[in-house]
Amino acid sequence: MGKTVWITMIQKDEARAQAIYKMVSEYGLGVAGHFWKDDPENMEWAGAVPEIAKSQTGLWLIVGDAADFTKSVIQGLALAALSVSAQKGSKVPIMILSADKEAVEKKLPRPLASAQVFFPDNPTIGAKITAKANLPLKPAASEYRFGVYALPRLGLWLEAGPADGRWQGIIFGVAGAAIDAMGVGPSGTIPDRCVLEYPMRDMELSIGDRSFTAWAARNTLSEKESVYVRVRGQPDAFVFGPFDPEVDALDVYTLPLVAS
Repeated sequence: MGKTVWITMIQKDEARAQAIYKMVSEYGLGVAGHFWKDDPENMEWAGAVPEIAKSQTGLWLIVGDAADFTKSVIQGLALAALSVSAQKGSKVPIMILSADKEAVEKKLPRPLASAQVFFPDNPTIGAKITAKANLPLKPAASEYRFGVYALPRLGLWLEAGPADGRWQGIIFGVAGAAIDAMGVGPSGTIPDRCVLEYPMRDMELSIGDRSFTAWAARNTLSEKESVYVRVRGQPDAFVFGPFDPEVDALDVYTLPLVAS
Protein backbone atom coordinates (compact mmCIF):
# COMPACT_ATOMS: atom_id res chain seq x y z
CA MET A 1 0.00 0.00 0.00
CA GLY A 2 1.30 3.44 -0.93
CA LYS A 3 1.95 6.17 1.58
CA THR A 4 -0.72 8.66 2.62
CA VAL A 5 -0.34 12.31 3.60
CA TRP A 6 -2.65 13.56 6.35
CA ILE A 7 -3.43 17.25 5.86
CA THR A 8 -4.51 19.52 8.70
CA MET A 9 -5.95 22.83 7.56
CA ILE A 10 -5.92 25.28 10.47
CA GLN A 11 -8.25 27.63 8.60
CA LYS A 12 -11.46 26.31 7.07
CA ASP A 13 -10.62 27.32 3.51
CA GLU A 14 -12.11 24.74 1.16
CA ALA A 15 -10.63 26.19 -2.03
CA ARG A 16 -7.14 26.21 -0.54
CA ALA A 17 -7.61 22.70 0.82
CA GLN A 18 -8.72 21.37 -2.56
CA ALA A 19 -5.68 22.91 -4.25
CA ILE A 20 -3.29 21.31 -1.77
CA TYR A 21 -5.08 17.95 -1.94
CA LYS A 22 -4.80 18.03 -5.74
CA MET A 23 -1.12 18.94 -5.66
CA VAL A 24 -0.25 16.12 -3.25
CA SER A 25 -2.32 13.49 -5.08
CA GLU A 26 -0.61 14.32 -8.37
CA TYR A 27 2.58 12.86 -6.89
CA GLY A 28 0.94 9.47 -6.42
CA LEU A 29 0.34 9.81 -2.70
CA GLY A 30 -2.87 9.02 -0.87
CA VAL A 31 -4.49 12.10 0.64
CA ALA A 32 -6.76 12.51 3.65
CA GLY A 33 -7.26 15.23 6.18
CA HIS A 34 -9.50 17.58 8.11
CA PHE A 35 -10.15 21.16 9.13
CA TRP A 36 -8.75 21.85 12.60
CA LYS A 37 -11.25 22.56 15.35
CA ASP A 38 -9.78 24.65 18.16
CA ASP A 39 -11.73 23.23 21.10
CA PRO A 40 -9.17 22.15 23.73
CA GLU A 41 -11.78 21.73 26.48
CA ASN A 42 -13.32 18.85 24.54
CA MET A 43 -9.90 17.60 23.35
CA GLU A 44 -10.91 17.95 19.70
CA TRP A 45 -7.21 17.72 18.79
CA ALA A 46 -7.39 13.98 19.49
CA GLY A 47 -9.81 13.23 16.66
CA ALA A 48 -7.13 12.97 13.97
CA VAL A 49 -4.60 11.01 16.05
CA PRO A 50 -5.76 7.50 14.99
CA GLU A 51 -5.50 8.50 11.31
CA ILE A 52 -2.07 10.10 11.61
CA ALA A 53 -0.86 7.08 13.60
CA LYS A 54 -1.81 4.60 10.87
CA SER A 55 1.11 2.68 9.38
CA GLN A 56 0.45 4.00 5.87
CA THR A 57 0.54 7.66 6.97
CA GLY A 58 3.99 8.84 5.99
CA LEU A 59 3.64 12.57 6.58
CA TRP A 60 1.55 15.02 8.58
CA LEU A 61 1.13 18.23 6.58
CA ILE A 62 -0.14 21.27 8.51
CA VAL A 63 -1.29 24.39 6.65
CA GLY A 64 -1.80 27.80 8.24
CA ASP A 65 -0.65 31.38 8.62
CA ALA A 66 1.23 32.64 11.68
CA ALA A 67 -1.94 34.15 13.17
CA ASP A 68 -3.62 30.73 12.97
CA PHE A 69 -1.07 29.21 15.34
CA THR A 70 -2.57 30.55 18.55
CA LYS A 71 -1.50 29.24 21.92
CA SER A 72 -4.38 26.77 22.15
CA VAL A 73 -3.82 25.54 18.59
CA ILE A 74 -0.12 24.99 19.31
CA GLN A 75 -0.98 23.12 22.53
CA GLY A 76 -3.40 20.88 20.67
CA LEU A 77 -0.96 20.17 17.84
CA ALA A 78 1.78 19.37 20.37
CA LEU A 79 -0.44 16.96 22.32
CA ALA A 80 -1.53 15.30 19.07
CA ALA A 81 2.11 14.91 17.99
CA LEU A 82 3.06 13.34 21.34
CA SER A 83 0.11 10.96 21.13
CA VAL A 84 0.98 9.91 17.57
CA SER A 85 4.64 9.34 18.48
CA ALA A 86 3.64 7.11 21.39
CA GLN A 87 1.34 5.02 19.19
CA LYS A 88 3.77 4.72 16.28
CA GLY A 89 6.86 4.25 18.41
CA SER A 90 8.53 6.92 16.30
CA LYS A 91 8.07 10.56 15.37
CA VAL A 92 5.88 11.03 12.33
CA PRO A 93 7.46 13.51 9.90
CA ILE A 94 5.72 16.89 10.03
CA MET A 95 5.77 19.63 7.41
CA ILE A 96 4.10 23.01 7.71
CA LEU A 97 3.07 25.22 4.80
CA SER A 98 2.91 28.87 5.80
CA ALA A 99 3.54 32.25 4.20
CA ASP A 100 4.98 33.32 7.58
CA LYS A 101 7.82 30.80 7.80
CA GLU A 102 10.03 32.48 10.40
CA ALA A 103 7.12 33.58 12.59
CA VAL A 104 5.73 30.04 12.68
CA GLU A 105 9.12 28.49 13.41
CA LYS A 106 9.49 30.69 16.50
CA LYS A 107 6.17 29.38 17.86
CA LEU A 108 6.99 25.67 17.68
CA PRO A 109 7.57 23.89 21.02
CA ARG A 110 9.67 20.76 21.42
CA PRO A 111 7.05 18.18 20.27
CA LEU A 112 6.83 20.12 16.97
CA ALA A 113 10.45 21.29 16.79
CA SER A 114 11.40 18.79 14.08
CA ALA A 115 8.68 20.12 11.75
CA GLN A 116 9.99 21.69 8.57
CA VAL A 117 8.28 24.92 7.54
CA PHE A 118 8.04 25.88 3.86
CA PHE A 119 6.50 28.68 1.85
CA PRO A 120 3.41 27.40 -0.03
CA ASP A 121 4.76 28.73 -3.35
CA ASN A 122 8.04 26.81 -3.04
CA PRO A 123 8.39 25.21 -6.52
CA THR A 124 9.87 22.01 -5.09
CA ILE A 125 7.28 21.50 -2.35
CA GLY A 126 5.58 18.58 -4.09
CA ALA A 127 8.87 16.71 -4.45
CA LYS A 128 9.79 17.46 -0.84
CA ILE A 129 6.45 16.12 0.41
CA THR A 130 6.86 12.97 -1.66
CA ALA A 131 10.39 12.33 -0.46
CA LYS A 132 9.52 12.93 3.17
CA ALA A 133 6.38 10.77 3.07
CA ASN A 134 8.29 7.81 1.66
CA LEU A 135 11.16 7.84 4.14
CA PRO A 136 11.19 4.82 6.48
CA LEU A 137 10.32 5.75 10.05
CA LYS A 138 13.03 5.18 12.64
CA PRO A 139 12.30 4.38 16.29
CA ALA A 140 12.61 7.48 18.41
CA ALA A 141 15.53 7.27 20.84
CA SER A 142 14.70 8.70 24.25
CA GLU A 143 15.59 8.30 27.90
CA TYR A 144 11.90 8.15 28.80
CA ARG A 145 8.52 6.97 27.57
CA PHE A 146 5.63 9.41 27.28
CA GLY A 147 2.02 8.73 26.36
CA VAL A 148 -1.10 10.85 25.92
CA TYR A 149 -4.66 9.57 26.39
CA ALA A 150 -7.65 11.76 25.55
CA LEU A 151 -10.56 9.82 27.05
CA PRO A 152 -14.17 10.98 26.68
CA ARG A 153 -15.72 11.67 30.10
CA LEU A 154 -12.47 10.60 31.81
CA GLY A 155 -10.31 13.55 30.77
CA LEU A 156 -6.70 13.97 29.68
CA TRP A 157 -4.34 11.31 31.06
CA LEU A 158 -0.58 11.36 30.66
CA GLU A 159 1.86 8.48 31.06
CA ALA A 160 5.60 8.60 31.76
CA GLY A 161 8.28 6.11 32.67
CA PRO A 162 11.92 5.17 32.06
CA ALA A 163 12.90 3.84 28.64
CA ASP A 164 15.35 1.56 30.45
CA GLY A 165 16.63 1.18 33.97
CA ARG A 166 14.58 2.33 36.95
CA TRP A 167 13.21 5.46 38.52
CA GLN A 168 13.55 5.35 42.29
CA GLY A 169 10.54 7.45 43.18
CA ILE A 170 8.41 9.41 40.72
CA ILE A 171 7.32 13.00 40.20
CA PHE A 172 4.99 14.54 37.61
CA GLY A 173 4.14 18.20 37.39
CA VAL A 174 2.25 20.54 35.07
CA ALA A 175 2.42 24.26 34.35
CA GLY A 176 -0.76 26.16 33.48
CA ALA A 177 -3.07 23.38 34.66
CA ALA A 178 -3.58 21.02 37.62
CA ILE A 179 -3.30 17.32 38.43
CA ASP A 180 -6.28 15.71 40.15
CA ALA A 181 -5.43 11.99 40.00
CA MET A 182 -2.30 9.86 39.95
CA GLY A 183 -1.54 6.15 39.66
CA VAL A 184 1.15 3.64 38.77
CA GLY A 185 0.89 0.42 36.81
CA PRO A 186 1.99 -1.52 33.73
CA SER A 187 2.97 0.61 30.74
CA GLY A 188 0.23 1.20 28.18
CA THR A 189 -2.69 0.66 30.58
CA ILE A 190 -4.15 3.21 32.97
CA PRO A 191 -4.62 1.29 36.23
CA ASP A 192 -8.04 0.97 37.84
CA ARG A 193 -6.45 0.73 41.27
CA CYS A 194 -2.96 1.14 42.66
CA VAL A 195 -1.05 1.82 45.83
CA LEU A 196 1.01 4.99 45.98
CA GLU A 197 3.90 4.87 48.42
CA TYR A 198 4.15 8.03 50.54
CA PRO A 199 2.26 10.23 48.05
CA MET A 200 2.83 13.97 48.03
CA ARG A 201 0.41 16.33 46.31
CA ASP A 202 0.33 19.90 45.07
CA MET A 203 4.02 20.63 45.51
CA GLU A 204 5.24 23.85 43.94
CA LEU A 205 8.49 23.99 41.98
CA SER A 206 10.06 26.34 39.44
CA ILE A 207 12.15 25.39 36.44
CA GLY A 208 13.43 28.27 34.36
CA ASP A 209 10.65 30.82 34.08
CA ARG A 210 7.84 28.28 34.61
CA SER A 211 6.07 27.32 37.82
CA PHE A 212 4.81 23.75 38.13
CA THR A 213 2.35 22.03 40.44
CA ALA A 214 3.54 18.47 40.99
CA TRP A 215 2.52 15.18 42.58
CA ALA A 216 5.08 12.61 43.70
CA ALA A 217 5.40 9.18 45.31
CA ARG A 218 8.14 6.79 46.40
CA ASN A 219 7.13 3.94 44.04
CA THR A 220 9.91 2.45 41.91
CA LEU A 221 9.28 2.19 38.15
CA SER A 222 10.96 -0.20 35.73
CA GLU A 223 10.92 0.15 31.95
CA LYS A 224 7.68 -1.86 31.94
CA GLU A 225 5.88 0.38 34.45
CA SER A 226 4.57 3.92 34.27
CA VAL A 227 3.17 6.77 36.30
CA TYR A 228 -0.19 8.11 35.13
CA VAL A 229 -1.73 11.48 35.95
CA ARG A 230 -4.98 13.16 34.99
CA VAL A 231 -4.73 16.83 34.12
CA ARG A 232 -7.47 19.44 34.36
CA GLY A 233 -7.09 22.57 32.26
CA GLN A 234 -4.81 23.43 29.34
CA PRO A 235 -1.20 22.57 30.23
CA ASP A 236 1.70 24.71 29.06
CA ALA A 237 4.44 22.23 30.02
CA PHE A 238 5.17 19.00 31.88
CA VAL A 239 7.96 17.95 34.21
CA PHE A 240 8.52 14.32 35.22
CA GLY A 241 11.14 11.79 36.23
CA PRO A 242 12.62 10.08 39.29
CA PHE A 243 12.06 11.64 42.68
CA ASP A 244 14.11 11.67 45.87
CA PRO A 245 12.82 14.07 48.54
CA GLU A 246 16.22 14.02 50.26
CA VAL A 247 18.12 15.72 47.43
CA ASP A 248 18.16 19.45 46.69
CA ALA A 249 18.27 19.18 42.87
CA LEU A 250 15.99 16.83 40.93
CA ASP A 251 17.16 15.08 37.76
CA VAL A 252 13.95 15.45 35.75
CA TYR A 253 12.71 15.98 32.21
CA THR A 254 10.73 18.98 30.99
CA LEU A 255 8.40 18.95 28.01
CA PRO A 256 6.92 22.33 26.94
CA LEU A 257 3.77 22.48 24.84
CA VAL A 258 4.26 26.14 23.97
CA ALA A 259 7.49 27.89 23.01
CA SER A 260 9.20 29.92 25.72
